[in-house]
Amino acid sequence: MVTLPVNDCPYEVQRNKKFYPYFKDVLGAIDGTHIFTHVPAEHLGPFRNRKGQITQSFMVVCTFDLQFCYVLARWEGSAHDGKVLNDASDKGFIIPDGKYYFCDAGYGLRKGCLTPYRGVRYYLREQYQSPYRYIFFYFNQ
Repeated sequence: MVTLPVNDCPYEVQRNKKFYPYFKDVLGAIDGTHIFTHVPAEHLGPFRNRKGQITQSFMVVCTFDLQFCYVLARWEGSAHDGKVLNDASDKGFIIPDGKYYFCDAGYGLRKGCLTPYRGVRYYLREQYQSPYRYIFFYFNQ
């Protein structure tokens, strides 16, 4: 069973002085991934992603303890991340007021999503020292 996290500050954030109190309202991370799929020949076009592969787009939400708390798996590979997130919102995925998720730039700047600044170089080596490096590397593959 997949459930959304509670509104409390995650323990992993509370115990780290580098993250707390700056990220006390974060609930986890949102990202998309592509899974290879087989579809009938007449439906190949929409399922072709930007790399030319036939895929299905998944949106996954993960907490700081690396637990999946939401998965939406129904979009064709050509669907934009923002469109998939909008569909998840229509289907009941709610980001509580005052809380947010870490998202990649594909989701755009919107209420409840903290995205990286454009043009800023982030150093993965710094995150590699972090106990949360698995989240950073998993979503940056």
